[in-house]
Amino acid sequence: MNKVTKVIIGTLMSPLSVGACALILQGGRYIRTSTVVRIHSITPRQVRFETLNTQYCLLVPDAPVSVDSSVSMEYAA
Repeated sequence: MNKVTKVIIGTLMSPLSVGACALILQGGRYIRTSTVVRIHSITPRQVRFETLNTQYCLLVPDAPVSVDSSVSMEYAA
């Protein structure tokens, strides 16, 4: 059986594990996959995994700009 391959830009909302569904936040909506059967690779920029029906390449969206921790904050009175 040839599985469909999907490339998605989104964020995993729970830890990925074999035997469970993946929950992905993409563009303000949630995607729940079928059962994960194999995790191929996990890097800081992408996660590749396979479900019963589909092969996924989840691309991590760009990280927000980090705050400069050397800047001090003062509270207004």
